[in-house]
Formats: sequence, structure tokens, C-alpha cells
Amino acid sequence: MSRSPWLSTLAAPVALAFGVSLAQAKPYAFITNQGEDSVSVIDTAQDRVVKTLKVGSKPAGVAVSGDGRTVLVTNSAGKDVTLIDGETLAVTGSIPLGEGPLGAAVDSTGKRGYVADWYEHYVSVLDLSARKVLAKIPVGKSPSGLVVSSDDRRVYVANRDSDSVSLIDAKDLKVLATQTVGQHPFGIALDEARNRLYTANVLSNDVSVLEASTLKPIQTLRVGERPYALALADGGRRVFVTNQYDDTVSVIDAERLEVIDTLEVGEYPEGIAAHPDGRRVYVANWFSNSVSVIDTVKLQLLTTIPTGDGSRAFGQFIAPVSQSAPIPSTARTSKTRPPAQSG
Repeated sequence: MSRSPWLSTLAAPVALAFGVSLAQAKPYAFITNQGEDSVSVIDTAQDRVVKTLKVGSKPAGVAVSGDGRTVLVTNSAGKDVTLIDGETLAVTGSIPLGEGPLGAAVDSTGKRGYVADWYEHYVSVLDLSARKVLAKIPVGKSPSGLVVSSDDRRVYVANRDSDSVSLIDAKDLKVLATQTVGQHPFGIALDEARNRLYTANVLSNDVSVLEASTLKPIQTLRVGERPYALALADGGRRVFVTNQYDDTVSVIDAERLEVIDTLEVGEYPEGIAAHPDGRRVYVANWFSNSVSVIDTVKLQLLTTIPTGDGSRAFGQFIAPVSQSAPIPSTARTSKTRPPAQSG
């Protein structure tokens, strides 16, 4: 199966059919389906799709605010973002952007969003209440993954074609520091308790571990082929990494900084996010049109959930686990594979 570089419709069951109202079913996982311009909404209490929403053209990135009320979906071919109410599960509007919106992040208030523009090499800062672009911050080439610190003061972005990561001051809206990492960093994850930043480096098949406050390199860990995205789980003790070409997830022990297991999932896994309880991670399988659910303690596959065509879900597609430890303020400064833009 071949895909567009930004790139079977399933009927979504309704929540009432399972004896639960949408208001009760939480938290949700929001899975972008690039092949059918939709988002599958999974009730993680039941691990079932309870609703399917139509969004813009070729959705890829997604971000959910800390309170779960605001969902941002990037439509790579539509050149805009779709806004979703995370409680009512209704599309509430859109914001036009540049040529290549991809990675996204939302701050803890749900009022400010950040979107990486793959083609124009900047990060757009969005006022989600006024639905307008506040600023455009130049970063490295082909920015992809984004993450915001829990105090909303810092934004980290992976610059794929510059082989680097940039740290942005969210108040002054300028880059504080940039650090070289592995080849083609794409996904990014922040561990505030340990003052660490992780990047999944697609072409060097490894994960860079940095000091989050300074971007100082700590270690590089070899994982599977074409690592794409990462998620912290089990109280931050483990890091889970999707490997596109291996159809696997690598498990890293965050204390020892070593790979301790490799788990098989669906075909061409991309986005990954942890449940707030820390005991499960959800993996979007692009070529399998599904989501794999993994037990983060036993390191076992729990179930597989059918979704829509081309499930990518790149970003924090479940309301993130809260992190109480602030970052010290010391930084200054035979398969058919898609083209390289997919990772």
C-alpha cells in the first residue's frame, strides 16, 4: 500500500450503544485518519471508537490540551487546523495556516496552540480563542514534533532536515537554544521530572537524550528501523518508541537509559501517546488502519482497535499526564514505503 507523503471507511459506533454517554466516556484518544480526512475518537475506558469526525484535507498532527477540552488537528493538504471540543466531540472551527502544517501542541490552558510548518520552516503561535495566528517563529528546516512544558513557558521543536532541536521561549516568542541530534529527528517527548528531552531520529535509527533545560546531550540509544514518535509511561520510568519499518515499539528504561524490550504492533506504527494512568500506551498503525494498546507494566499487547484509513495521530492525541517538576531555567541561548517526508 502506498501513501502520500502527508498521507475502507469504518462506520463509527455510537457511545450509547455501549451503555455509556459521551459525557461519561473519558479520556478520549483522537486518531487522525489521513486517508479519509477524519478523526476517530476512542473512548479509552472501553477501547472502542465512539465517534468519527470529518476534518480537513489529509490530517496528520494532533494535540490535546492538558484538561482534555481543546483538540487541535493539522490538515497538511488543507493548509489549516481544525479545532475540536474535547468534551462535546464537535468540530468548532478552523484556522488557516501556511503551506505545510504538521506537528502541533497545545498549552495547559487550551488557549494557545503551536503548529510546525514543514515547508516554510517556522512555528506558528495560535490564539485558539480568537482563532488567529499571533506570530511565526523561524526555526530549523522541516520542523515536525512539538512539545510544551507543563508551566507553558517553553516549547521544544524537532527540526527534521536540520538534524536539530530548538528551544523556544513561549513568552518572548524567540529561540533560546538549538542543539544538533541524530539524523532527521521527528517525534519528541519531554520528561520534566528527570529534566530530559527525547527525540526519535528517523534516519540514524536512534533516540537522542538531552538535558531539557540546556539541550546538552546526555546519551544516544539505538532502537528499531525508522523510529518516529515517543511517549513516556509507567510514571515516566519507561519510554516507548514507534519503529515504522519494523512494525514494532522499542521500550527504554528511563533510569538505566537502555532498551529493555521490543514489542510487535500493527503495520507501520507512527503516533504514540500514553493514557493518563500511565499503564497503557496507544499506537496508531498507519498501514493497518488501527490502534494497538500496550500494557506498559507487563509489556504486552492488550488489544487492537479498528480505526479509519491511514491512522497517523502524530502528537499528543490523549490529554497528557501532568508533570509536577518544573524545568530549571538555565537555557540561554513486501511493503511499499512512503516518501521521506513521512519520517
